[in-house]
Amino acid sequence: MNNDGPEREVTTASRTVSLADALTCLRLLLVLLIWPLALQGHGRLVGLGLIGAGVTDFLDGCVARRLGQSSPRGARLDGIADIVLLLSAAAWLEVLHPEIVRENVGLLVAAAALYAGGVAAGWIAFRRVVDPRQLASKIAGGLLYLFAITSLLTGAYEPLLLRIAVLALMISSVEGIIAAVGRRLAESRTIQAKGIASNTRSHAPHASNGVASNASPI
Repeated sequence: MNNDGPEREVTTASRTVSLADALTCLRLLLVLLIWPLALQGHGRLVGLGLIGAGVTDFLDGCVARRLGQSSPRGARLDGIADIVLLLSAAAWLEVLHPEIVRENVGLLVAAAALYAGGVAAGWIAFRRVVDPRQLASKIAGGLLYLFAITSLLTGAYEPLLLRIAVLALMISSVEGIIAAVGRRLAESRTIQAKGIASNTRSHAPHASNGVASNASPI
């Protein structure tokens, strides 16, 4: 009898997870390779590298979903890679186009504060840095990616596109904070309800004993 079926399934699953994670790690590797190009002032090459990183972001999710091998570990790794890419892209834009920060410092500081708060709240409440199902997060990421690509490839930035992208990021961050706070409040109410139920059960036998003793004949 051939008993290799379960073993083959386990092997296939591990390979699938490894492939998705390898694509995510490739994105992190591309970030490291792009940094010298940014420091040397090669804006268009940085833009092309950013496109390559975006392709790996698309592919790792497709591989994990298509083959049914999504995992919490992979989701966390993907979220970390997304944050590293986002922060690196912001730094590259600052190096290559310092006028972006100089002309929009207030807006960018507010967005950065909200984004940091959203990431921290998501980690505390859900043990994840990014919610892959959050539509606002996907829209914000897409707009920021579009802004970075166009700015790097054309050598100039569009202020309106920047404001729209940053506003989307702020909305996404606020949504994440609200979701995290709601989760913590729900957990607190659940704990309180369990405590009340436990106290009720602990007092119930005493009440029954009291009734029984009063009903007994003298």
